[in-house]
Amino acid sequence: MAHLDRRTLLKAGAVGAGGLVAGPLLPGTATAAPTARGVVASGLSIPWGLAFLPNGNAVLAEREGTIWKVSRNGGKKAVGDVKRVVASGEGGLLGLELHPDFASNRWLYAYITTGSDNRVVRMQYAGGALSNQRTIIAGIPKASNHNGGRLRFGPDGLLYVSTGDAGDTSNAQSKRSLGGKILRITDTGGTPSGNPFGSSPIWTLGHRNVQGLSFDARGRLFATEFGQSTRDELNRIVRGGNYGWPVVEGGDGSGKFRDPITTWQPTSTCSPSGLAVVGNHGWVGALAGQALFRVTLTGANKGRKRRFFLGDFGRIRTVEPAPDGSLWITTSNGSGDRVIRVKLG
Repeated sequence: MAHLDRRTLLKAGAVGAGGLVAGPLLPGTATAAPTARGVVASGLSIPWGLAFLPNGNAVLAEREGTIWKVSRNGGKKAVGDVKRVVASGEGGLLGLELHPDFASNRWLYAYITTGSDNRVVRMQYAGGALSNQRTIIAGIPKASNHNGGRLRFGPDGLLYVSTGDAGDTSNAQSKRSLGGKILRITDTGGTPSGNPFGSSPIWTLGHRNVQGLSFDARGRLFATEFGQSTRDELNRIVRGGNYGWPVVEGGDGSGKFRDPITTWQPTSTCSPSGLAVVGNHGWVGALAGQALFRVTLTGANKGRKRRFFLGDFGRIRTVEPAPDGSLWITTSNGSGDRVIRVKLG
């Protein structure tokens, strides 16, 4: 395994969320800064989705369409290409997720951009190869940006799908569009009972571009969202919630829309993509902000942020908890991208 230089390891946690040197830790926050512990895989081009296999290895998506197997001890091997992927702008092969019963059924899910839409497909990953690809939900609007793309199975056994408004702000508030939403579907793409809008797969609306989804140990769902130019958001996601876009960016306190847990202003300081919830903290990968943020999710310090690894790795796309208690983060710099293991304090 390749290792990071001592300067990078010591620099972690040296900068606070306001751009100043971080002061004493607040009560209720973690007691130590995270540390980068090595490069798990390198030589990648815009890695996106990441999901851990039962044996501790992982599958990793490159936006151009290739899925890789990444060893927990370092190194990678190509598994195959996902069919019908059209990588253009911010679209392509995006999120990955394993079925909760993957050990027995071998189902792997992917969010992809095609020539006509965004969609979720299901494949079997067995014997080191992909097979039996089929679409389970289609018709999600696509564009050169704002494609969403994160997948996450919830503790209810249902699949949550984040979408973007595809550059058309009217999509976000329209219940006739799957754009600018978080969807909740069965493992075969159907609409489960309990969704808030009848037979619709829509779970929440009023989103601009959600690229991070994560559940906490109590089954609560959180999401990161790109703002336009004023405020990025970290939200608690609740059934039927309207998160305001394009009427509101960053919350307005009116009670009409769901206000975020915290925001980043201006958006150049963050551009939040991947999200991993560990304990009472959300770990957020920042693209424009080129950092890893830790956000307190509940309690007296709710919304408090600390920033780590500022500029050390460039743009950070995905943040995923590993079985060994570390985080794996992926860079998104266009070429020479890496998967980096981070030990939490």
